[in-house]
Amino acid sequence: MASSCLTCLSAVLHDLQLLEDLWLKTPDREDELIQLRRLKIHLGTFRAFLLSVRKWGDDDDANLGALVVRMKDHISKLGQAIHMFYLTSVQGYRTGHDIDIPDDLEEGESSLMQEIKDFDSSSRLSSKSLVKKDDLMDVMNSLLESLRYARLIDVLKYNEEPELWENLEEKLTFLKNFICFVTLHGIDDGQLGPLLTHTKSVAVNTAPNYILWGSEENPVRDLLPKIIPVEPEVHRTYFQALIASKISRQPYEKKDEHIFRVFIDSLLIYLWEILKTGACVMMSLKDRLKMVYDGLRSLRTILKGNPDVFDEKMRDLTGRLLCDAGLVIFSFSLNEIKDGSVKEMDLESFHDFLKRIKLIKAIVAEKYPEISPSSKFPRTNELGFIDFLLKYIGDLANPDARSVALSNYPIHSIHEELVYLRSFLGRIVELRNEDQELQALWDRVVEVAYEVEFLIDSLLVGDILDSSSISFDSVEEEIKIIKAAALNIFDRKTLDLKVKEVTKSPNNMPSQGSMPIINDMIVGLEDEATSIINRLTRGSSLLQIVPIVGMPGLGKTTLAKKVYNDPLVTSHFYTRAWCTVSQVYHRKNLLLEILTCIHSKLPEKFSEMCEEDLASEVRRGLLRTRYLIVLDDIWDAEAWKGLEASFPDNQNGSRVIVTSRKSDVAALIGKLDEGPHFLRLLTPDESWDLLNMKLFPGNDLAPPELCELQMKIVEMCQGLPLTIVILAGILANENQHGWKELVDGLSSRIVSSTEQCSAAIELSYKNLPENLKPCFLYFGAFPEDHEHTAEKLMWLWGAEGFTQKTQFKSAEDVANEFLTDLIHRSLVIVSKQRSIGGVKACRVHDLLHEFCVTKGKEENFLLLVRGYDEIYTSRVPRNLRRLCINSYPVHFCKSKLYAPTIRSLIHSGGGKRHRHCGFEISSSFGIFKLVKVLELSNIDLGDTFPRELELLVQLRYLAILGNMRSIPSSIDNLSNLETFILETFVHTVLLPDTIWNLKKLRHLQSKDFNLSTDNLDTAADLYDLNTFSRVCFSSLDIVRKVFRKIPNIQQLKCILVKCIPAADWVSADKILVLDFLSGLESLNLGFINLPNPCQFEFQFPSAIRKLTLFGFLFPWSKISAIENLPNLEVLKLLDQAFEGEIWNVEKEGFPKVRFLKIAGLDIVKWTACEGVDCFPSLQKLVLINCRYLKEIPSSLGSSTLEIVEVSYCPYSASFIKPLQEEQMDLGNADLKILIS
Repeated sequence: MASSCLTCLSAVLHDLQLLEDLWLKTPDREDELIQLRRLKIHLGTFRAFLLSVRKWGDDDDANLGALVVRMKDHISKLGQAIHMFYLTSVQGYRTGHDIDIPDDLEEGESSLMQEIKDFDSSSRLSSKSLVKKDDLMDVMNSLLESLRYARLIDVLKYNEEPELWENLEEKLTFLKNFICFVTLHGIDDGQLGPLLTHTKSVAVNTAPNYILWGSEENPVRDLLPKIIPVEPEVHRTYFQALIASKISRQPYEKKDEHIFRVFIDSLLIYLWEILKTGACVMMSLKDRLKMVYDGLRSLRTILKGNPDVFDEKMRDLTGRLLCDAGLVIFSFSLNEIKDGSVKEMDLESFHDFLKRIKLIKAIVAEKYPEISPSSKFPRTNELGFIDFLLKYIGDLANPDARSVALSNYPIHSIHEELVYLRSFLGRIVELRNEDQELQALWDRVVEVAYEVEFLIDSLLVGDILDSSSISFDSVEEEIKIIKAAALNIFDRKTLDLKVKEVTKSPNNMPSQGSMPIINDMIVGLEDEATSIINRLTRGSSLLQIVPIVGMPGLGKTTLAKKVYNDPLVTSHFYTRAWCTVSQVYHRKNLLLEILTCIHSKLPEKFSEMCEEDLASEVRRGLLRTRYLIVLDDIWDAEAWKGLEASFPDNQNGSRVIVTSRKSDVAALIGKLDEGPHFLRLLTPDESWDLLNMKLFPGNDLAPPELCELQMKIVEMCQGLPLTIVILAGILANENQHGWKELVDGLSSRIVSSTEQCSAAIELSYKNLPENLKPCFLYFGAFPEDHEHTAEKLMWLWGAEGFTQKTQFKSAEDVANEFLTDLIHRSLVIVSKQRSIGGVKACRVHDLLHEFCVTKGKEENFLLLVRGYDEIYTSRVPRNLRRLCINSYPVHFCKSKLYAPTIRSLIHSGGGKRHRHCGFEISSSFGIFKLVKVLELSNIDLGDTFPRELELLVQLRYLAILGNMRSIPSSIDNLSNLETFILETFVHTVLLPDTIWNLKKLRHLQSKDFNLSTDNLDTAADLYDLNTFSRVCFSSLDIVRKVFRKIPNIQQLKCILVKCIPAADWVSADKILVLDFLSGLESLNLGFINLPNPCQFEFQFPSAIRKLTLFGFLFPWSKISAIENLPNLEVLKLLDQAFEGEIWNVEKEGFPKVRFLKIAGLDIVKWTACEGVDCFPSLQKLVLINCRYLKEIPSSLGSSTLEIVEVSYCPYSASFIKPLQEEQMDLGNADLKILIS
């Protein structure tokens, strides 16, 4: 009966597949496809159950037979309904979309599901006959097919624990792949008896549990531990099967390579499960497991990328290697793994594995030579690393440093010897390049320094130094040998002790010159711009594409920006949008970027839409308007194809500009009226003008030193703007008398266009001071076109140890100088400026970014892995410091990259944050126990702070994303934490009172923090806290107590919230004293839901430079607490900060305020008494949403006012004209006024 039922079921599944194929060709059928695939999942569940019944059911079981009869009847009726629906759909008679399933069939399906769920599979499908592999594989394949369909339609994402179902699929796949692999070599069913019996038990118990998808029950948690066997007999079968397969002489065939690939995947997953438990604490065992893990990943890459090298010999090697790997992995006692105390492995199989993987790599390398990833320690800023290490060891001597684990080791003596060797390296830094012996000694010192750091870190995280690993004794002995060699060199070579010694911060000072502006300097190309503008504003009324094509660094984006912002263009097109595509792009992000330009404020609903809906919104926004779209930096035609349908042809002269490095991409794009516009090189005069403008902005004449080199420089740069800009950065940091020698040396390196860029960038890099090199290369840790928040970037540099405080400067001040220096060297571009200058955000040019990625990998400084394919195939170098992954979060979570020695793990999302998709990756944190920088602010970690993070005791920088409401008190385990960034969606996050135990904390940032007030009086002060943003307070008393505990705060953002009774806030006899915060420079202070005007007084610190207030409803008389602040430069009075129709400035004040923003106030008249110098230093005034404002002082800023921006102020005409006239009288003819 089960067989006939299966035949009927196969026919129904066939019709469903035909329907799916039909609907895949029909647009707008996504919902119907999901309904169809859900049907396939349920029927697949029936199939797995029926297969189990046919294979192992009891023919005499009447109840089972009756159930099968009812199933056949149900499937038959369902099949008739589906077949009829398919026929009418094919013939075009079907107008509705949903499959018509009668109500009685739906009720019958629910009844059958309940019966199957209640069925006792373990006892009633327990045939005593020998389990056959082929029968078992039929059931396993059916189970896995249903799971794959469930994943395809995301049916599991609504389950409370979707990762359990994914884990189930992995474990079922492992059992299937293991059995398929060992039977390749003639292992029969009898030899696998216990394993096949165990797998059958798993299968028959799994099938009924599929029924529970979407229900509140979740039986998978109980099922998972039973899949990987714990019974000794079954575990022994694994070994026997692998050994028998290993010694078999039966050859492998070509078709077996697929089994190799899937078995490798299963072995990697199995090994990953062992590794992530943290059960392996012996350092030598960790090293061996990494070799096995890396070897399997390499073999997987070889199988995928070089299939033609697999002859019979290679297949035999691969098969035996996989047997070795399996024996190594299964040699671990499952009880040891469970207890977290793995200590041993099968060393014989391990060494056989290493021999075979080495031989396989050699065979492949002979045919496909390639450069292996470096296993050396990083070569960037080696002296800077040693300085950082010496400070690190010195800090461990502090009794509060939790360094008990190091008490039995010679840390102090090693520190003393390293101090001497550091001094020695400082003396030979200029000589080592000319002396191989000195260079070799240098390398030995650097290597031993990294080994010391590794040993210390490993002990501090709880790893065990065993006899097979490096030890402090061996390192100490090596240091003594190196020191003796150094002394011998001094004796023999009598080194000149007066040679210039490298200091900790050579050439720290930023280069001279004004702060660069955001816009790229545009020189020449007037004819090019005119040509493009004519193509945009004239010609056909049909939609036209205007491609701008040219080599890297030629100025395609710069020209596009020039045209995009030209007055003729801005007045011609009613809608404009700019979109940067790049090599790695995501269609949804591009559509959102365009929508952001179309809409002044992007509706929240757009971020939740699918790609097709967003594409429709773009098209809707562009209909019936003349628009200009710029698609910058397109690398392939697929990106265009994904957007093309969203650009309607309104037949009104709309245009799309496309910039690309590749002319063949432009040719593939249709709707070209004149073909691509090939951007020319700069003329010699234009090149000279650009160089002169970069080196001497504002000067018409170049100095004689530069004029003498004019012809040589122009000839050398060959009209490439990027090279000119880079060369200007090099010259700007050299004495003008040395320019000739520098240019002469550069000219011999430059050969042709692309090589020219590489040579110029390489020279620019080599001319950097050593301590700037890691800061520059760090841009390679993030995706191309990534815009860095300057503040966050500098915090990262500090956590990495690139910047350290000095006697007179904080680490942040040093980092700011470093960033400024990189900007002045034309290596970093300012993309956003702060209110009064300074860098708010920055980026690097694509060519420079690629250089950072390549050089970072070459020097083992960092490894950037981009996209799933690279994650799948990448090999992590042994001593890599920084693993940087640019991918979708789901790909990162599935990457299973084993890198236990990295110190930084940085993930940059492949697009917008997956805000409502929690990912389970916390179980992997135990692998990265040495990590000091963890940047995961693009991966939603869910509703609970991962407790596994507490294992990462070396963390100095932690940035995470989630929906958690509180931080556990055990956060104080992270005693080295300096920066903690928590990005949340909605909730206010409660910080525990143990946060005050993090004595090294410098930056604490989230959307909204609440502080636990338990033990606040006795809590320790955070003397190093620099940034606190933003914290909520419910009473004035708590405000005072907290502020007393952060005496050195520099940036503070906090919110006062209404409490019961509210009188605590509005009482007139209270004073909020802040003047003891002598270092406070930036304060953002607001009140939410204040019922009455706030009456208490402020005493602000005199050092404050930036002040933002909102929500206080202060009367204007309270402005006196602000107007005399001697260092205030930026003042923002936002929503309801002050209340009252008239603000009359009666006396001179605000002496240094350069930027003033007033937004959301009810002010009507803003006046100044006659003769009062109102805001004497004001440069920029911003007025937003002041709907009643009719008058402002016309003498603002005397003659310093540069720009006035007015938005949503209906009566602006009444005060703008008097302001313009007064400013003209004051001689300020260049005043810019922008009204919107």
